[in-house]
Amino acid sequence: MMTDKVRIDTVDAHKSNETYLARQAEFESNVRSYPRKLPLAITKAEGVWITDADNKEYLDCLAGAGTLALGHNHPDVLKSIQNVITSGLPLHTLDLTTPLKDAFSEYLLSLLPGQGKEYCLQFTGPSGADAVEAALKLAKKVTGRSGIISFSGGYHGMTHGALSVTGNLSPKEAVDGMMPEVQFMPYPHEYRCPLGIGGEAGVKALTYYFDNLINDVESGVRKPAAVILEAVQGEGGVNPAPVEWLQR
Repeated sequence: MMTDKVRIDTVDAHKSNETYLARQAEFESNVRSYPRKLPLAITKAEGVWITDADNKEYLDCLAGAGTLALGHNHPDVLKSIQNVITSGLPLHTLDLTTPLKDAFSEYLLSLLPGQGKEYCLQFTGPSGADAVEAALKLAKKVTGRSGIISFSGGYHGMTHGALSVTGNLSPKEAVDGMMPEVQFMPYPHEYRCPLGIGGEAGVKALTYYFDNLINDVESGVRKPAAVILEAVQGEGGVNPAPVEWLQR
């Protein structure tokens, strides 16, 4: 029996942002987040520029949550993708290896100190939250402890454990029973110092505060299984950690 096929690789240039957003609301669940803050439909992307359905251009400072280090549709990236697609190599193999995966693993390990001889790779799930969940479980298993120290302004994902160590309060409001024994600490900020001090003095005070929390037998906080943080906070405002604080 013949059926009409719908092409999904074409763009209707006559539809507006409003039309696409209304259709997205019809097709997708209410867990959408970015479209609420950025109400547009992207029809074209090149480098750091994107174009929406209303033909307006924007400088893309989001960059796929920081994953597009070379921007949109970089020619070298496109060439590599096209080569793989036409090579006959499998595109999904669970955790089975392929010649391409083997070459990638060898190259990635060669970039690490000692050519990666002291390291091994774990290919996690499709998002950073999966890596966070695995890290939390591993830390608790190895240390035999259960507490986690995280930082205000940190974002680590939307799964249960990852959300529990995330600073943003709004997604937690509808979820009862977050992971217990998560202690939040203030994260240094060049412009909005949580201690109201700022500068080098603020960093030193926060470093002392952290050391004291860990080592003071009267702090009320048990030694944690792990400390989780972003070296550069994303959702927290593209906020880099001071090097000396991070090293400590």
